[in-house]
Amino acid sequence: MNDQTISRNSIPSMFRSIAMLIFSLGVFMHAGSLVVGREPFAHGVMVPALDVAFGVLVAVGAILGLLAWRRYTGGRALRWVYGFAMFMLLISVPIHLKTLFTWNTDYLLAFPLWYSAIEVPMFVGLVYAMGRLQFDHRDG
Repeated sequence: MNDQTISRNSIPSMFRSIAMLIFSLGVFMHAGSLVVGREPFAHGVMVPALDVAFGVLVAVGAILGLLAWRRYTGGRALRWVYGFAMFMLLISVPIHLKTLFTWNTDYLLAFPLWYSAIEVPMFVGLVYAMGRLQFDHRDG
């Protein structure tokens, strides 16, 4: 086995792990916003440096998810969930990385609290689903 094969075969596993981490962090961030309130969360917890770091992590997850897409071998229903997870990751990249240019997280105040109330259980489900994804790990 050469290094390229090892790297190519590890992409689905890396995606699975990073996606589970991203959606787990999403659970904690949205739950935290519900507990402390949107404004204290936006200005005291989700500071610009954290938002940018999270945006970079989401970008890495989105890229790995796109690279792993063709290697998915699971069922049709889970492929739809995988597609929805990819949609969530892809739309989150510019939202979070915008902070790199504005150095301001006031955009978080535009989201109502009910949005976080929906995101928490949805992200819990996505963490579980990402752990269930099956990929072809053969060479090629």
